[in-house]
Amino acid sequence: MKTDERILQFFAEHEGDYLSGETLAQNLDISRAAVWKVIKKLTEQGHHITSQHHVGYLYQSGHVLSAPMISQLANTHWQIRLLDVVDSTNTYAKEALMTGDITEPTMIVANHQTNGRGRLGRVFLSPADHGLYISFALPLAVGTSVIPGLLTTGAAVAVARAIKRTLAIDLDFKWVNDLLVNSRKVGGILTEGVMDFESQQVSAIVVGIGLNLLRPQNLDGSLEQKVGGMVENLVVSRNTIIAAIQDEFTQMYATYTTGQFLPQYRAHNIVIGQNVSVKYGHDVVMGIARNIDQQGHLILDMGNDVMTIDSGEVLKVNLPDNVYKG
Repeated sequence: MKTDERILQFFAEHEGDYLSGETLAQNLDISRAAVWKVIKKLTEQGHHITSQHHVGYLYQSGHVLSAPMISQLANTHWQIRLLDVVDSTNTYAKEALMTGDITEPTMIVANHQTNGRGRLGRVFLSPADHGLYISFALPLAVGTSVIPGLLTTGAAVAVARAIKRTLAIDLDFKWVNDLLVNSRKVGGILTEGVMDFESQQVSAIVVGIGLNLLRPQNLDGSLEQKVGGMVENLVVSRNTIIAAIQDEFTQMYATYTTGQFLPQYRAHNIVIGQNVSVKYGHDVVMGIARNIDQQGHLILDMGNDVMTIDSGEVLKVNLPDNVYKG
């Protein structure tokens, strides 16, 4: 671990405390001059570190992403890869899994995506410093069965629990992968598989999570009424939110095949009981969304038939008060 990462981790272990240069030097086995140089480097990078004569340095949680801070704040300890800019965290994760660069469960976090992706090839706007762009890269043992519907719905609930813990906001869901606040989309889940060419089996999965903590600026006309942000001003460190997401996702993933989170997913899903239009393959089908089954599939009542939809997208929800704009 680099010296700047070690100092950040030490600050995280002593959050809220002033730490003298001597204390930092002794615990990290470096000179006080080296401490000063690293502190200067970190402040230039945007970390908020104040100093008081004869007292020491105080790290103040800001909005700069830091892997050591996330690791210290989280109760779980998966590998973390932190990127300032990337085209897409899901694309990065898939390539790293296919080349063997990632061989154990890893969380990839980016401050900015230049080509963030949503379902059906859509663009997910990912401006720097405004949101969280996370992918969980999950290698699978040979023969492991995957239940995509449960993994996507479980990830949505994990994110909702983390946001409730850190921002005290309740997220709603639109089957299968949209995350909503005040009837506007603030995030989504994109689950993808990685195929092993020799065995023709899924060798890994990637679960991407994109969140608008702050509302993106300069939205075009089609998105102006659909996209929102979770907060007006972000006062909670993004590192704290990421750590909570890591903990909640890790706990969910360990038992996701049980579907024990589904009652929460159903309770906060805006489609149940509503007239909906659903893109299913090349078709668009309409009916009343009756329920979400134990596999995370949508149960659609079409009047003369009941259809179980295992993958697709709700294009329109006809809510009585017309508050939903998606």
